[in-house]
Amino acid sequence: MNIEGNHRMELFEEEVEIYNSKLRLMSWLYDELRLHPDILKDKINEKGQKLPINL
Repeated sequence: MNIEGNHRMELFEEEVEIYNSKLRLMSWLYDELRLHPDILKDKINEKGQKLPINL
């Protein structure tokens, strides 16, 4: 594999790590909302509206 191929593989691995982190965060949020729907729903919704879409 050449240098360009190594760089592409590193970028792909970083993207996979970011995707996995997002998935873990969404799973955690889902669990929290399911466990505490009345308490957290409005707060999480309010904070979520402030997040950048492409985060």
